[in-house]
Amino acid sequence: MCKQPDYLNLYPYNKSGNRIAFLITMIIFCNLFISSGCQNSSSTNNSGNQQTTTENTTIPATDSEFILSKSGKKLPKPENNITIVNENGWNEQDMTFQLDYCMQMMASVQNLDANTFCTCFLSKIQYFYPPIYARDAYEDQQKWNSKCFEAAEQVKQ
Repeated sequence: MCKQPDYLNLYPYNKSGNRIAFLITMIIFCNLFISSGCQNSSSTNNSGNQQTTTENTTIPATDSEFILSKSGKKLPKPENNITIVNENGWNEQDMTFQLDYCMQMMASVQNLDANTFCTCFLSKIQYFYPPIYARDAYEDQQKWNSKCFEAAEQVKQ
């Protein structure tokens, strides 16, 4: 056989030993790239400890239970100074999915109307949490959680 010209050996995966190392390096690089992108988006949505001056900034309203969005829409006031991520709330498909999921989770709780709790709670968090972070809201928003829980208990009685 003839020897391959040197310019064909530019790629490290031409030899079997280097092929595995190259693939592992590429997998690690892709994971780092993807995870750094995910960390940036999740930290802005979940950190909530700092109020920013971007388009998601909230303006306190006169009533202590509500805030005003940039467009003037009156929204429930969240805990932990989190900011508005969606002034219009979730779309119908996301709300339906989250409502169904919540009702399944709360169905086993005694003396609680799952529909009342889930509707109450999700109607508040939809402006401040993207649907994929709805579970975080159950822990972050204790006041809303307890108010909606009390309302659901009263309906069940």
